[in-house]
Amino acid sequence: MKTSNPIFVIATLLFLSLGVGHAQFASGNLVVLRDGTGSAALSSAGTAVFLDQYTTGGTLVNSLGIPTSGASALVNSGTAASEGQLSLSANNRYLVLAGYNANAGTAGVAGSATIPRGLGTVDASGNYSLVATTTTFYNGNNIRGGTSDGNGNFWGAGAATTGGTVYLGTGTPAQLVFSNSLAIQDIGGNLFFSTAKGVQGIYEITGAPTSGAAVPTLVLADNNPSDFAFNASMTIAYVANTAGGIQRFDNGVLSYTLDSGTGMNGLAVDFSGANPVIYATTESGTSLITITDTGAGSAATTLGTAAANEAFRGLEFAPQAVPEPATIALAGCGLAALWGFRRDRKS
Repeated sequence: MKTSNPIFVIATLLFLSLGVGHAQFASGNLVVLRDGTGSAALSSAGTAVFLDQYTTGGTLVNSLGIPTSGASALVNSGTAASEGQLSLSANNRYLVLAGYNANAGTAGVAGSATIPRGLGTVDASGNYSLVATTTTFYNGNNIRGGTSDGNGNFWGAGAATTGGTVYLGTGTPAQLVFSNSLAIQDIGGNLFFSTAKGVQGIYEITGAPTSGAAVPTLVLADNNPSDFAFNASMTIAYVANTAGGIQRFDNGVLSYTLDSGTGMNGLAVDFSGANPVIYATTESGTSLITITDTGAGSAATTLGTAAANEAFRGLEFAPQAVPEPATIALAGCGLAALWGFRRDRKS
């Protein structure tokens, strides 16, 4: 019988060890924030939140429920379509969501002046944490989304009355921009947010500040924007428009609108291929759709449909996994053993 090559055996074990993990979410899949359990009609009361994982082909993989009671609870107002935005942290390690730190069923969460507003994160293994709460900002109105640099700094987006764009990280909470904000993202160390009030569109706050008043710059003028996505060079952008369609911008100029008859809300775009592939949730909360952008006439395909008494809100790609310390240690041992074997062979 032929004896296995020790180098091959060690290399194989090393490769397998790097693939070992407990990922709840697979990189490249989609994550949809869903409001509601389906058991009762959606209302303005605190509503259970789920993160539904779909393949890009529309297959439902699993669902992660966010706590609906206790110290780490985070719920949405079930009838507030502007809430439930999702973002990826700047290092792609965490999904960031916003809501109310209250039990499901609590009446009128968005209108309450005393219920804490909060931000939560979820990593690739499905670990949820309530990372920030505030009783100072967003009182009596909606908190809609949040973002993070992945290193302990967090920013919220919501109604302007007592919020707007607010720093909620490890330092002292601070109101940065006193204007209504919807979706928010940390892109390359700068904050971007959408607003459908005043001069509407997508704005940039340079440097992701953690204190003081910021002066945002309008980068995309657009009425009724919600979520948005930029390519790596920031030359192509897509904006989900709640009044109808997904708008494509080239170098800051509107080129065309896709599926203009359907209001859109959450958005994620894969720019890796020759033609960007767009994924979106509809403003009605009923559908997850996709469009491959080959031009102005590109058609939408439905990937998933929300059940009765449920609604799709925010949308993002799944977070990336980080190798566990034990896995890294095993990989190091494998490399050391492989190096030692090669040295012995040369002796």
